Amino acid sequence: MNVFVVYPDTRAGWALLREGESAPLHFGAKQEAIGYARCLAAANGPSAVKVETAFGQFETGWEYDDAGAPRPLRPRRA
Repeated sequence: MNVFVVYPDTRAGWALLREGESAPLHFGAKQEAIGYARCLAAANGPSAVKVETAFGQFETGWEYDDAGAPRPLRPRRA
């Protein structure tokens, strides 16, 4: 499963990183980063988008099936 993570970046506003890759994409606005991540996830299912806070905590997210249909991603309980 592809996992795309959106998180605040002190250098560029917001970053989007595909887990397993080393270089994130940078965006000036949070919604731009989320929108692009959701497009990538829908086109490359099964995938997930996770939005994280500045402290690395889960904020919100979506899972996408093979057909690109989204459903809300629930945080995992400890």
